[in-house]
Amino acid sequence: MPLIETEVKTGETRQVGSLELTPTTNVLKIQLPGNHGGLVWNRPRAVIVRGQDGVEHTLPVTDVTRMILWAMLGGGLIGALVIGIAYGIRRDKSTRSDNNDG
Repeated sequence: MPLIETEVKTGETRQVGSLELTPTTNVLKIQLPGNHGGLVWNRPRAVIVRGQDGVEHTLPVTDVTRMILWAMLGGGLIGALVIGIAYGIRRDKSTRSDNNDG
């Protein structure tokens, strides 16, 4: 069994009025060798809509939670960078003033 595996899964088809709706997801599986456990991450992918005439349309699903998580990660990294730069400037000024006093 591979360490990392990806696949697309199709959910149960539901009848809504005259339409058939079928959800699909991206699945990421990570399993460590020798372990029975692992990590399974499901992300929404799309909804397949089939009309009475049999024509299928695929409607992509925007994973808002994933977008928020990436935004939080980016904000944290930018915040850490800004704090690091501000601390470096403050420390540099402090070092200069200590050298000028002596």
